[in-house]
Amino acid sequence: MQYLSKLFCLLMLLPVLASCAVSAIHPSLTSGNGLPDLIPVRDFVANRDSNFSYRISPDGKKLAWIAVKGVSLHIHIKNLETNTIRTIPADYWYGGVIWAQDSRHLISNSFVECGTENNLIITLDTEQTDDNLNKKRISPIGGVRSELVQLIINDPEHILITHNKRDKTIFDLYRVNIKTKEQTLIAENPGNVTQWLTNPQGELTGRIVKQANTKTLELYQSVKAVYKPVYQWTLNDTVRVVSINDKGAKIYILSNKGRDHQVLLELASESGKETVLYADPVVDITDIYKHPVTGKPLIAFSDPDYPRYTLLDQSLSTVFSYFNNKTPAKLTISSSDNQLHRVTILLHTDKGGEYYLYDLRTNTSELLGTYPMLEYKNILADVTPIEILSRDNEPLHGYLTLPKGVPPHRLPLILLVHGGPWERDFWNYETDEVQFFANRGYAVLQINYRGSTGYGRRFQELAFGEFAGNMHNDLLDGVNWAISKGIADPAKVAIVGGSYGGYAALVGLSFTPDVFACGIDINGMSDLASLIKNLPLDWKLEMDNWYRYVGDPDKEIDRAIMREKSPLFKTDNISKPLMIIQGADDVRIHKEQSVELVKKLEQANKEVTFWLVSGAGHVLIHWPLRLKLFRKMEDFLARCLGGRSSGFDFYQLGSWLF
Repeated sequence: MQYLSKLFCLLMLLPVLASCAVSAIHPSLTSGNGLPDLIPVRDFVANRDSNFSYRISPDGKKLAWIAVKGVSLHIHIKNLETNTIRTIPADYWYGGVIWAQDSRHLISNSFVECGTENNLIITLDTEQTDDNLNKKRISPIGGVRSELVQLIINDPEHILITHNKRDKTIFDLYRVNIKTKEQTLIAENPGNVTQWLTNPQGELTGRIVKQANTKTLELYQSVKAVYKPVYQWTLNDTVRVVSINDKGAKIYILSNKGRDHQVLLELASESGKETVLYADPVVDITDIYKHPVTGKPLIAFSDPDYPRYTLLDQSLSTVFSYFNNKTPAKLTISSSDNQLHRVTILLHTDKGGEYYLYDLRTNTSELLGTYPMLEYKNILADVTPIEILSRDNEPLHGYLTLPKGVPPHRLPLILLVHGGPWERDFWNYETDEVQFFANRGYAVLQINYRGSTGYGRRFQELAFGEFAGNMHNDLLDGVNWAISKGIADPAKVAIVGGSYGGYAALVGLSFTPDVFACGIDINGMSDLASLIKNLPLDWKLEMDNWYRYVGDPDKEIDRAIMREKSPLFKTDNISKPLMIIQGADDVRIHKEQSVELVKKLEQANKEVTFWLVSGAGHVLIHWPLRLKLFRKMEDFLARCLGGRSSGFDFYQLGSWLF
């Protein structure tokens, strides 16, 4: 009865709500041919044509993917021999799926609770007919974080996982039966292992251990049951083991030890000989694609501006020759069968992506699905790589997205700051926000400020001690560049971001309030010392990074510096409208970071809009929350910058009712 009453009231209000769209009023947005059609918010965050995570089974006979059926996500399983499709409600499988080696079970390692970030490993029996029985949890619950480590080529009934049930700060290695859930301890963490290394045969190959100032790759000597050090680096180096081949005889590593950029190394475990397999001339190697059975690297990827790939093995040359006419584009192989006969591919541009099934034997492809936003590809904006110089003459790379239909002159500008900060922005349809803001009439500027990954050790280490310092100056230099080029209206610049980007928005309004007309902080930190003291327990072995870049709150001198760089203590300077979005269950940036800031701002009668999001963690994932977020942002920015807003979206009815 309450539901029907609610529905009746909302239906009566719908004509009024639907009339609340706001036209652009900024002068630059009313000239030229005019902005393109307004794309509904729902199409960015809750598109009923959504489809993703296409995966082919190891035997090459089945295809699985996730797509909307009706009004909810479903897992689709297609038998490629009979051409029949079965669908199963996806529930919390929104993060994607992979096939187990038996080509019967699917595995998900998705969040079970967004706030806690305690991953839960679930299997789904695709041949079980009862939807209520075919999903099985195979990892512990109750405040436990689990990670999938290895599928086992010659043992399809088992997988290797890690979890922190025994000690929340570290992870032990287990073999788990995907049918019976039986769990066997393989290796107990002595307290300093940051990663367990295993080969495709499911054998413990080694580990990475952390000492005071170093990390060491140690190989397991099974005969003597001891570990042998084979590769060591300092905590200032960036090293990642990406593949193990020949039962541990060869280890493939992305490493910048002894150099500025990360390169792909082959390490011979017996002799310790290092061979550089590939080095990009200007940037770090972003990732590799490896053979599904042997682990041999086949492709190296890098991202200097547009995506770049290098073939390390000619077995996949026909794939890239076939799709090479679609450039610039980022080509990603998301799965393959064990024989490398068929692969699933995502061909990604700044407008969206296309999914293909490609057969290497016949050199033919089948289009499986597309990003739903490609429906609007003719009105979506172009994302253009840029390079500028900082005030201290450091090259800064980033991307500029200009709204279509209006001259690129004195536009309202959004400085969109990526999180991390040890991450970076890329050229592709990386985030809905870029095209969403551009469609509303804003130029969008993304700067990979110092500390961002991908541009080498020296550029990243320039960020030591530079929170609210030169890291922020890089962002300001980006804004000044856009103004000097006549692109941006200096009176209408907003700063927007999440996590570190949210902190940057707070810094922008509290340290340099004259630059920005307004700001949006999404799960950003306001008090650096409190942030570091309360980071998740399972980050324990990686805290050195925070100490190097930000400081140690247990040291009085560091704590004083961190206070000076914390927006919580600069609220007197905030004079422009500020919107703060905070997940109530965020375990990285605790809600007190925002609650205390808002309290101080309200007591000082500052203009602040606050949304404490119940049930949400560090990232807003569920579509009703993202719909509300996008609607709040477009209304806020329309008032501040003069762009347009779509007004009430009728999908909001669904989010309120259900």
